Amino acid sequence: MLMVGTTSLAGPFSHQRNQLPGPRATAMGGAFVAVADDPSAVYWNPAGYSLIDRPEVSVSGIGLIQSSTTYDETVSDKPFVEHAQSLSPGFFGASIRNGRLGAGYGFAALDERNVNQNDSFRDVPLVTGEVVDYYRTYQESSTLSAAGAGLSWLLGGGLSLGISGAYYRRQSAVSNYQNVSGPGDSFTTRNLKYETLNEGLLGTGGLLMVAGNFRAGFSYRYPFPIANNTTVSNSVADSPGSSGLPGSQNQLSSVEGKSDDMDEPRIRTYQLGLAWGVPGTGIVAVDLVKHAPGKAEEGRGLQTTYNYSAGFEAGVGGLVFRGGMFSNTSLYPDPARGKANQPTAIDYHGLSWGVGITQKFREVSVTYVRQTGSGTAQMVADSYETQQVQGTLESLLLSSRVFF
Repeated sequence: MLMVGTTSLAGPFSHQRNQLPGPRATAMGGAFVAVADDPSAVYWNPAGYSLIDRPEVSVSGIGLIQSSTTYDETVSDKPFVEHAQSLSPGFFGASIRNGRLGAGYGFAALDERNVNQNDSFRDVPLVTGEVVDYYRTYQESSTLSAAGAGLSWLLGGGLSLGISGAYYRRQSAVSNYQNVSGPGDSFTTRNLKYETLNEGLLGTGGLLMVAGNFRAGFSYRYPFPIANNTTVSNSVADSPGSSGLPGSQNQLSSVEGKSDDMDEPRIRTYQLGLAWGVPGTGIVAVDLVKHAPGKAEEGRGLQTTYNYSAGFEAGVGGLVFRGGMFSNTSLYPDPARGKANQPTAIDYHGLSWGVGITQKFREVSVTYVRQTGSGTAQMVADSYETQQVQGTLESLLLSSRVFF
């Protein structure tokens, strides 16, 4: 019997760069470790707080975040398409500097995904010759957010050191009901539900050096999980119907319990950035990023990934233009041959564009981000077959910055 599984486009842990905190960092494609002179430095590089020009409050909201994933030839050689759409609170933060000392705090929505999907495939032929009908209802709601504060100290000679700490919370709920009905009133149903809550601390340390128009920055980020809780309920019903073999019986199984498969992984992030120019007037920046899972996470199938970001910012009169490009590589490898029920692996490349209207004490801007990617999936439960998959992830960011 055909049973289509699901692997989320965004994770829960497959990608680290679905949302980039802060309006400027987002518009510059995440090339921000060597800039880091606004409230989002709490995430990118807290050493930047000692180099801000003036106190700032920054607010942004993602008016729309949506994704679409297409799995080729999944059901009876037909594509399977999954959609997700949601709103996100974006980013809120403030920063201040007093002499050599800088400080700031911020709240960031790092991921958001909501799916409410119904799929129906009629007259699906099986390899054994039967024709069946397939129905699926899939609902998912997941969020990842972090809130924290940071401090930095300007040592002199344009060198600053900083540290920040944040509390993170990941919450998700999934309901996946499937039914396959065949000849003679035979059927198989599967009803999988799980709820997950991950909590912990996110520590970041960084340094930033400024020499004339040249800037160089480095940051190291590491999560410390303090609570992981996942409850799972999985029930399967199987009836051979009137056409069943002699002696066939209805079968019903149900399993409920805890699971550690969804525990928050410890992913170490190293980010090195270079920039040239004057922020707010004209600057170009490039970042290199490494995500490295620990030994336990490697045992769960996660792999080390390398990504990049490149962006610019240019002010012309009362307008400011920003743009960027970046990669967002899956922490999961392509599904291996001879195994079933493996996560989807999609490698993304993103482009971002932003424009803002600036005045003496405030800025209002809009930013659009689009990621596209391709990879390999294994959507049919308990099958060794794989499918090619294409994905898109789009977000629209509205933001305001106030200076004092």
